[in-house]
This record gives sequence, C-alpha cells and structure tokens, in this order.
Amino acid sequence: MTIPRVLVEVERRDGGWAVEVRLPAGSGPPPVGYGVGAVTVTDVDGFPRQIPALPAGRRHQLGASAPEELVALCAGDAGAVCALLARITGRDLRAGDAELYGRWLFECLLAPAWPAILAAATRPADPGPRPGDGPAAHAVELALRWPADDLALGALVWEAMHDGEAPLVGHPRLLVALTRVVPAATPAPATIRRLPRVLFAAGSALEDAVIRPGAMFMGLMRGFDAEGLCVSRAMTNASLTELGDLCARFAPDVVHLVAHGDIAEGRAVLRLADAEEPAGFRYVDAEALTAALRQPAGMPTVVVLSACGSARPTGAAEGAELVDEARAAGRSIAAELTRRGVPVVVAMSGEVSEQASRMFTRGFVRAVQAGASVVGAAAVGRRAGLLHGDPPSRFLDWALPALFLAERVPPDLRVVDPAPAVALRRAAERLELRRAPMFIGHEAILAAAESLADPAPERCPGLVAAVAEGPIGGLGGSRLLREIGLRLLRVGHLPLLIGPFGDGGAPRDLRDLVVRVLQAAIMAADALGIAPPPLSTVGVDETCRRAAFVTPAALRGLDADSRFALLHTAVAEFAAATGPLNEHVLRRALGRDLAAFAAAAAAGLGEPFGVSSRVVVLGDEVHRWVGALRPLLTMLNRDGLGTPDRPVPVVVTASLLEDEGVVLRRLRDERAGQPGFLFPELTRMSPASAILGFQWVLLHPWQERYPQVYTAARSSSRVAIEKSLGELRGMPTAVRRELYLIANVLTFNGVFVAADDEGALRTYEERFR
Repeated sequence: MTIPRVLVEVERRDGGWAVEVRLPAGSGPPPVGYGVGAVTVTDVDGFPRQIPALPAGRRHQLGASAPEELVALCAGDAGAVCALLARITGRDLRAGDAELYGRWLFECLLAPAWPAILAAATRPADPGPRPGDGPAAHAVELALRWPADDLALGALVWEAMHDGEAPLVGHPRLLVALTRVVPAATPAPATIRRLPRVLFAAGSALEDAVIRPGAMFMGLMRGFDAEGLCVSRAMTNASLTELGDLCARFAPDVVHLVAHGDIAEGRAVLRLADAEEPAGFRYVDAEALTAALRQPAGMPTVVVLSACGSARPTGAAEGAELVDEARAAGRSIAAELTRRGVPVVVAMSGEVSEQASRMFTRGFVRAVQAGASVVGAAAVGRRAGLLHGDPPSRFLDWALPALFLAERVPPDLRVVDPAPAVALRRAAERLELRRAPMFIGHEAILAAAESLADPAPERCPGLVAAVAEGPIGGLGGSRLLREIGLRLLRVGHLPLLIGPFGDGGAPRDLRDLVVRVLQAAIMAADALGIAPPPLSTVGVDETCRRAAFVTPAALRGLDADSRFALLHTAVAEFAAATGPLNEHVLRRALGRDLAAFAAAAAAGLGEPFGVSSRVVVLGDEVHRWVGALRPLLTMLNRDGLGTPDRPVPVVVTASLLEDEGVVLRRLRDERAGQPGFLFPELTRMSPASAILGFQWVLLHPWQERYPQVYTAARSSSRVAIEKSLGELRGMPTAVRRELYLIANVLTFNGVFVAADDEGALRTYEERFR
C-alpha cells in the first residue's frame, strides 16, 4: 500500500514564510501558494522567539464563530501565545489547550490548501494488478519541508495540527501521516531482506524502579526481539567510545538510544556515560554521535532517540533565528543526524507520557515488521497513541514523537521485508525455542554465549557450561538455553536443544545421547526446509543394517519426505543396535555429520545463513545425564565436537551439587581459564537486573489470564516497588506466576496501573482496517 505524498514546501520570504502545497500527480492543479506572517514575541524565559501568524488578509477566513483565543493566537498576540506555550511546556494544560494549539498551527500553515488535500486524499484508490498495490484510499502523507536551520518552524509541534473537526493525525475521514522532510543528500536505503539488527543503548543505568518512558520504550523493543522479529544487542551506561565500538562490530540497522536530552553552549546534546568525567557523563552533540554511529558500510537505516527534546532545535529559544552560525548550532539532533547520513530518525519533541510511548511504539514497530512503509507505520503508531492514550484535550504526548526523513527517502520505503522473520519464527516455534513471556536476566551468560556465533572459528569456544553451585531449580536454565538457541538461529546457526527432560527421561548412555543429537539435527533440517545430508555416524556401529544405505548415492533423487524417512529409520536402527562404540571414531563421525548439516543450511538458505554457520548443541541440566555426561565430556575439546575449521560448540546447564555434577566440577577445575572452555555462573538475577527485567515482562501480556500491561503509576513509591519485587528473590521463573500475583496487588494498592494495550490495538485495527 502506497500513501500518496503531499509536499508542503515552506521558505523564508518578506519577513515571514511562503508556503507551496504540491498535491500528488494526477490529483489536479495545486492550490495557489500563500504567505504566512511572522511575529517576534518574548517567551516566559525572556528570550525573543519568532512564531507564525496569519497575514491580515487571511484573518477573515477564521470566521465569526472562531474562539477569541484562536483569533488572538493567529493575530500574533504576544500575551496569548506566551501563555499557551508556557502551559504546554509546563504540562499545565487547560481543557481545550491541545486543540487550540493545533488549530493555531493548522490555520497558519495548511488551512488554505486543506480542501484540495481532502479531495485528493479521499478519491478512490487507483486500480493495480493486486489488492493494495495502488495508492491507499482515504490516506495522505503531509511531508513538511523547510530549511534545516529554520529554527522557528522546527520548534513547533506540527504533528498536533487540528482542522476544527479532529486532530489531523487522528482524523475520522482519512489516515494522515505527518513527516518532516530534511533537505539532505542522504541516499534512500534498501529494504532489509533479513532479520534487522537492532542496538539498544542507554546513556545511563536503567535500574530505576519507576520506569521512565525512555527505559520503557527500550523494554517494549526488547519484547519484539523476544518475538523473533529482530536480532538485538543491548548496552547500558554506554559511553561514546563503547557505542562506536559496538556499532562497528555489530553493524546495526536500527539504533535505539535512551538518554537525557540537554542543551550545552547553545547546542542540543545528549548525556552519555563517561567514567573519566567528574559528573560521570559527558555531553555529546550530533557531530560526535554521527561519528560513533558510522559503520564501515555506512550509517544505520533508522535511529530512534528516546531523549526529551531531541526533535527540538535550541536556537529558537535563545533568539538565534537570524544569525547563520547560531542557526547551524541550534538545529535539533534529529535534523542534524538526518543531514549527516541517517535516512530515518524518530525523535521526541518533548517529554512523552508512558501510555503514549507504549502505544506509539507498539503500533510503529508492528507496522514496520509487517512490511508497511515507514511513513504508514508512523501514522499507525501515532493514531493508536492518540485514540487510546491520554485525552487529546489534555496533553500533546501523542504528537511528540516526530518522524524525520531525508528528502531522497521515498514515502513508500519499506524498512523491513517481513518474510525472513516469519520463516525463522516458524522454525523457532517448531524447534521449541520460543516461549512466553519474554526472557530476562543472565546477561553475563548471554554475553559469554555471543562468542558461539563469532565467524572466526578460533574464537568460538568448544564448551560453555552455565553452572550453579547449588540446586538449579528456579534459576531458569531451560529458558536460558532456549534464549541462546533463538539468538543463534536468528544469526544463521543451527541450535539443537537436547532436553528438558522429566524424571528418568534424560539420556542414559552415549548411544542414547548421539541418537537424540541426530534426531534434533534432522528435525532442525525439516523445520528450516533444507535437504538433510547423509549420516556417517550410524555406520560406526557395524551391526546397524541401515548404515550402508544412508549415503549420498542412496539419498540422490529422493524427494524430501523419502530422504527424511530414510534418515529417521537409520537413526532408529542405530538406537536399537548393540555393537561396541569407539568414542574417538564416533566423535569424528558425529562432528562430520553435524558440520554437513550446517553446510546444507548455508547452501540451501539465504541470509543470515552462510559459510560461518555452525551447529551448536544445547544440553539441559546435564548433571542428570547419568551414564551419558562422562563420555560426552570425554569427547569434547577446544572445538567442541567439531574440528578447528568447523567447530561444533556445546552449551550446557548444570548443578555442580546434584547427581553427576561432580564430574563437571572436576572439568571446571581443570579447564577454567583455558582457551575454548567457559564456565559462567548460573545464579539469581541481581537486584537491579531483576527490578528492571520484571517490569519489562509486565509490559508484554503473554496469556489469556495475563492480558494486561502493568506499569508504575506516576505517584509510585520506588521503595514500595523495589520491596515488592524483591520478594521474588531474583528468580527468573517467577515470571510465570508469582510476578503477576504481586502486580495485581500493586495495582489494587495504586502503585501499578493496568491497561489492555493489546485490546486497544485490536480495536484500533478493526476500526481502521
């Protein structure tokens, strides 16, 4: 679906502005251009500020019934303008202020062209070869374009425009997308045809018990990662250097930065951590941020700034409109990033409320992941925030997220092709790697596990053993393995999950373990739709009758069903065979077969699979593998079950206290610190990680009995939240039940607020299908 673009071109002329509205091709002649006046007023901080006003010749268009306050605003009355802006800035709005503000901006900028825009936008959609190919009926993009250094225009929240019937972005007669087009040579990006890589970075710690909107924004985005819609990395207390290093290594398509917005020496800045500074942070302007974001292949496609005021210029508030050098210094961070090479920037014109932030984020990200244009996605997110957020008569939060586009970015740009994500998510579900609710905690173990995907074989460990010094129950080890497997699958590797098992269900001996590994490999090939390779492992036991038939020649010419049937039969006969097994011969054959599965994925699938793809074996609670753990550890070396050029790493969870745990403890004592062997501790979450993580889970409903979103109320006591969530003792498994019991109690006591975001989005989607 393409949303037709209406370009609203504004430039300085005769002490004010000249406006020209260009309708889409085939929509009839554009309306005649018109002028907008400019009046300088002194704002509440004592700074001169330019604001738009209606020329005297246009004021009669307001009509005799126009409210007196609107007439005063449009006439440039300094007292009326400053009083309204003061109430908006101080979030002390009176009933009707949001509409009044929107009406003022609309009358000044768009009113003369609005009838023609409505006529063009509500015409029937042009027919196309398939449904949805033509321009969307009853939809329009209003692309506002003016010089990047016009600080007076950039300082106003044009997304709040109101035509007297409704806010434009929530209009009942048409879908309106409002974008800010930045004059820049930044080229249009190509659609991402793999899972997008998303970097979450916070310029400070996020362990505050009461989630700030920015931290909650980050938590919502982490939920989309948990759903298998992206590949993510996260960092908190990020310094500029650390941000640059991770961007260079990870090459993110989307960077979401949570930071404090500020003004320093007349420039818009963000505060990022810096241990060498006395205050613990440093100010970073757009130039420095651009240098950190730049990758060998260029800039990220999208940058999201969850920083108050990141969409607002600074010079307008300091009277710098008419000084060229000051105008350049006063541009908003968002506009500067767009000018310096980022095609798409989402930033905030002010402090956004939690509910508006949630609704905008859910609507925007889901629309992008579903393959909608970035312009359409922003319109969906904003409208969802408007219709189900704080009443528009009270606040402007729904209007504060602003979408900046470089002028070469087409309005129908699809940031993401959803097909790869859909395919991998289905495969993850078949492999039982995706489980609700979203995963939290164990950051150190996940960081250690990242090396499993290192394209350099020599840097890939052969064994990562997440071990608990005591009982393992309640620590979330099984979920941890699934999370590692899901992350590996999304970056192009084949995770084979062995377990979890009930009492008596764990592998009994080496043969049983090898059978389960082969069965998991065949199931992974089936789930991903790749042609399974021959199995040399079954030939290690000479009593296995089927072994001679599982060869390249035997599989050649068979259809997929026949190939899988033959392999399953061979593995079943190997399981029933009784011949002796030589561990060294078995290891070489198994490693060769697993490497062949990885090669088949690289040959038969597109990105993210490739020459660096490898199989990773995930073993759950291996201390229960009595009879199988010792021979497994005997076969492992620095390359896991593989070879130096094709490693097959193994990841396990275990208690060092129970059953065969003493065997793994001995190995840890012998191998800890040696290349290829990692033994991170599996333990409870730290208090800071648990407080934040539990609240992130509560942002994502995951069962019919838990359909609501729980967030901290504005008046919440941090101490009360920390004390209540502290009762869960940092146990990750508490997210399945106990967390919601506490959330309900906190809601009853007014500490938390419950909301049905999913129901609101469904209502929105049905209403505007």
